Amino acid sequence: MAVEFRIKQANDKDGLTVPQIAALENLSWGTMDRDFCLEFNKVGQITVMYSENRIGRGFELWLEKDEVVMRMPLPNTENDIRAAYSLAKKLCEYYGADSFLCDEEIVPFEHINVKIGQNIAASENAIQAMENQIKDGTQKSFILFGATNPITFGERETAEMGGTLEGFEKLMHRLQSMEVAYSNARYYQMKDGTVFGLFIVREGVMTVLPKIPVSLMGPIEQLKGYYVHLPDDNDVPYEVFRENVVPAGEYDSGHVMVCLTDRNITYLAENCTVAIDTGNSRKGVYWGRVLDNGRNHEGKIASMELAAEEYSGYNHLAVFLRWAAEKNMLSSKLTEAVPNIMEIVADGRADLRRIIANHPAFGGRLRSFHFRSDCQRFAKSFYVFGKQGYPNCVDEYAEKRLGSERYNCVEYKNEAYLFVPYDDEYYRGLSEYIEKAWKKFNR
Repeated sequence: MAVEFRIKQANDKDGLTVPQIAALENLSWGTMDRDFCLEFNKVGQITVMYSENRIGRGFELWLEKDEVVMRMPLPNTENDIRAAYSLAKKLCEYYGADSFLCDEEIVPFEHINVKIGQNIAASENAIQAMENQIKDGTQKSFILFGATNPITFGERETAEMGGTLEGFEKLMHRLQSMEVAYSNARYYQMKDGTVFGLFIVREGVMTVLPKIPVSLMGPIEQLKGYYVHLPDDNDVPYEVFRENVVPAGEYDSGHVMVCLTDRNITYLAENCTVAIDTGNSRKGVYWGRVLDNGRNHEGKIASMELAAEEYSGYNHLAVFLRWAAEKNMLSSKLTEAVPNIMEIVADGRADLRRIIANHPAFGGRLRSFHFRSDCQRFAKSFYVFGKQGYPNCVDEYAEKRLGSERYNCVEYKNEAYLFVPYDDEYYRGLSEYIEKAWKKFNR
C-alpha cells in the first residue's frame, strides 16, 4: 500500500533539483540498488528521501514532465508521514499553489492534518495486523523495505514494537542507523545457463547476512546455489561459511551479523574455498589486510595526466618492503611464495617496484601477511593514512628532496611524491623515517 502525491510545477518558476527539494525539509537522499539497499547521496530516476536522525521507510520522489511526484509506502513512521506532507506543502508554496493531488484527490492545505491522521491510523492498523498474524502463527515473518535496507519482522521485532507506531519508528531507526554493511546477493549467470548468488564479505567489516538466503525478486530458475566472496577471490559455499563462522549477533529475525578476522579468512580460504564453475575444492590464499595499493597511486598518473615515470606509484611501497627485508621481517609465507625475494632485495640492480606490481603474491599491494607478526603490529600503527604515519612521511620527504618550490609547482598537481627519483638516495632518505618510527615503536 502506498500514497502518491503530485505537485504541479509552475511555468514561471525555475524547476528545483532533487537535492534542492530535499533541502526544503532537511532530508537525506539516495537511490535503491537492485538489492534494495540505498546508495547514499545519489540521484536517480527515482530517489529515496528520508530523515537521517529518524530513519524509517522514507518515500520516493521523481520529476515527471511538469510535476513533482512522491510515493510514500504504508505502513510508515509518523515522522516520515509528516515529512512527506510538509514537503508537499513547501513545494506547493514554492510553485504558488494552494493544493496538491493525493491519490488523485485534491488536498488543500487546510485538509493536510486530516490526511496525516488517516495515514497514521492506517499505519497503526497495519503494524497491529502484522503483530497479530505473527502471534497466531499465520505468518512467520514479514519483510518491509526501509529507507536504507530491507528489514525482517518476526517475533522479536513485533515484541520490541509493542504494537505501536512509536515502537515501529524506534525499531526502524535503531536497525538502519547501525554501522554495518548490509549484504544482499548479487546474481550471475554461467555459460551453462545456471545462476549463482554471491554475498561479499570483507575483513573487519560488520556485515549483515541472511540466515537462509533467498531472492527478494522471487524464485530463480536454474539456481546453482549461494556463495560468500572473500578477499583475494576466495569463494566459499554459503552453508559452509555459516557452519564455520560464529555470528557476532542477530540483526533482525532473518539476518545475522558477522565480522571476520584475518584468522577467520585465512582458515576459510585455505580449507573451504571452491571453484564455483566446477564445485571442486581448491586451496585458496589470503594475504591479510591491505596496507597500501600501488595501483591506486599509479592510477593517479593516468587519470591526472601526470608526467611521472612508470611504477612511480610503487616507490614508497618498495622502500618499506626493502626495509623490512633488510630487517629480516618478511613472513615465511612470502618467502615461500617468492623464494628469491631476498636475492632480489640484495641485488641493487633489481627493481622491487616491478615485483610488487606484477607478482601474484603482491598484486600491486603491500599486505599484512607479507611481514612477520612484529612488523605487522608496527605497520598497523605506522603505515596509516590520514594520520602522522608513513604516507605523511612520504610527502614530507618529497618536499625535502625536491624543495618547496618544486614540491608545490603546478605541474605536480599536489602529487609531488610521485616525482621523486627512485634511487638509492630515495631509499636511504625515506627509510630513515621508517627506522626512526621503528625504534620509537620498540621503546
